[in-house]
Amino acid sequence: MSRLQFTRLALQDLKNIGDYIAKDNVTAAHNFVGRLKEKCNLLAESPGIGRKRDELFPNVRSVTEGNYVIFYRQSGDAIEVIRVVHGKRDLGKLKFEDK
Repeated sequence: MSRLQFTRLALQDLKNIGDYIAKDNVTAAHNFVGRLKEKCNLLAESPGIGRKRDELFPNVRSVTEGNYVIFYRQSGDAIEVIRVVHGKRDLGKLKFEDK
């Protein structure tokens, strides 16, 4: 099993998702962010399950959870979660690096 790491952007995405859902339902926010994190743990066990997304950023793969897309890449012996965004976002304009 690979180690699981999150970029600063991915951690901010998770916080923003939780904050948005919590406006209506704190329990639902906690549960959904938990589901997203469980999906990320699955990536550490089976990193090849995602779809290649080289058209967006080199060596990036993605999987979905609900209406959200988790972007990640293999980084040495770790799986690095890069972003977690709603699938209706314009993915072509998505920033993958915090620069």
